[in-house]
Amino acid sequence: MKTLLWGSVIFGVSFILHLGIWKVRLPKRQTRALLLIFFGSLAAFFVFFLVSASLSLQGCISVGLFVVSLTLAYIITYSAMEVDSPSLVMVNAIAGAGTEGLPKGRFDEMMTDDVLVIPRIKDLLRDGHVYLEGGRYRLTPKGESFIRIFIFYRKLLRAPLRGG
Repeated sequence: MKTLLWGSVIFGVSFILHLGIWKVRLPKRQTRALLLIFFGSLAAFFVFFLVSASLSLQGCISVGLFVVSLTLAYIITYSAMEVDSPSLVMVNAIAGAGTEGLPKGRFDEMMTDDVLVIPRIKDLLRDGHVYLEGGRYRLTPKGESFIRIFIFYRKLLRAPLRGG
């Protein structure tokens, strides 16, 4: 019960801190800022727990795992709100057409690289995963590390390395 209580308190305080910071100024690298806020709050509470001896080491580990799980789930959800995914853009366009539906020709006109691809490339550039050199996009070391996670996961699932 202490895990649920303290984990919820830590996550709640982190969330309120996140909202307050966003009201003052929206960070340029929002995911990084969220990680700093939520994990920074967790670290601060760990210091409090260990100094006050209100939780055992095992209790701290349980609370930590709970908060980390909530934080990562929130960040995944937040990224969907930060920038519309291509699928969401498509579904919104179709939903906006109402019961009549969206003619295929109009759909094809609306779904351009400017809407579906360019915003994602800008995000990759902003977050330092790729850089543009000589008219070519190249992975940074950070981008290579990032992509290795997905390659590992796809190999683990025995899925093809490219989407299909």
